[in-house]
Amino acid sequence: MRLERRRPTILIALLLGALLGTAAGKAMVEEASSEISRVKVIADQDSAGPHGTNFLSLLMLLNARQIDLLGITTVSGDQWVEPSTVFALHAVELAGRTDVPVVMGAERPLLRTGRELKLNEKLYGSFPNWRGSFNPDTPPPDYTWEPPGGYPKTKPRPGRAAEFLIETIRTNPREVVLYCAGPLTNLALAVRMDPGIVPLVKALYVMGASSDGGFELNWWWGPEAAAIVMRERWRRIVVTTGEIGFKVSSSEQLMRRIVEAGGPFADYVRSLYLEYEPYPGLSQWSAMWDELAVAALIDPSIITETRTMWLDVDITHGPKYGHTVVWTRPRGELSFFLPYSGPGPIDQSKWAEHLEPPAHLQPAEIQMEADIERFEDLFVKLMSQ
Repeated sequence: MRLERRRPTILIALLLGALLGTAAGKAMVEEASSEISRVKVIADQDSAGPHGTNFLSLLMLLNARQIDLLGITTVSGDQWVEPSTVFALHAVELAGRTDVPVVMGAERPLLRTGRELKLNEKLYGSFPNWRGSFNPDTPPPDYTWEPPGGYPKTKPRPGRAAEFLIETIRTNPREVVLYCAGPLTNLALAVRMDPGIVPLVKALYVMGASSDGGFELNWWWGPEAAAIVMRERWRRIVVTTGEIGFKVSSSEQLMRRIVEAGGPFADYVRSLYLEYEPYPGLSQWSAMWDELAVAALIDPSIITETRTMWLDVDITHGPKYGHTVVWTRPRGELSFFLPYSGPGPIDQSKWAEHLEPPAHLQPAEIQMEADIERFEDLFVKLMSQ
């Protein structure tokens, strides 16, 4: 049930809680206040499952009292969009949140193809790195498999993700936070269909890119989509990069805390993480990129250091095709080692126009460091409450 329909109940709870003045009353006030201040979010991601960062972050969003999750839009990335949609539907059923619509999105990148990838590797060499649904042993795009407990009974909402994004943003102007934790194909299509939605988005939270200017799957998988999105004039851009995601990792100890808390996902976590025996070469433990992005959206204090950067993508189809392009403003005045190019001092004023960021990009808040203990505590809480 949406917040607007619950407002009288929430106000009554606030009044009762204030009058009671007890611990129970304070808890009632706290819960009612969180209902009023809930953040409207659309989750656009490659909802791979049943393990891993994609699926766990969805459970966090679905179970977070601070979030009014307006919908989940799926896209190919770590898995093709067909199985990703199956696991997004599995997530809403597991969380008891079938009120949240799941809308299928784009299956293919805008331009990249598996054939071009093979040709590119013949020219520049291959790399044994994670390629998501472009992994050489990935099943065909239309192949799906059963989540634990069987296929979900819930069906995706009719229509396509780009249309849903446009419709929902225009229905909630300047209220929606876009949480994009997969390739940006759906959002790129949406802004090309309706550029007017860009100033109507409250903030864009992206899990992707490399703060070091290197490879990161979400942007590498669909470089043109990332370029389209990052060149739009969003009101605010926050980026959880691949590098900071590697600083937090799932572990037996962390998952055991969720099981011991006995929350709604305790049995799932026990079965899929503590009792699971993976195939050789696979592991149920991974970096927590998407979980960190969700946690930082809910509690920004988890991020202890940010830097302003201007991010773009290499779309030249050369050896760095899909890698992040990073521009940062120099700190302080320029200095050089002698001998300089002329006999006089550095003319800082003449350098000034060459030190401005690229005109087609917007500044983004790039997360650099996180409070790991605070993140883990919030992760356990969101998975256990």
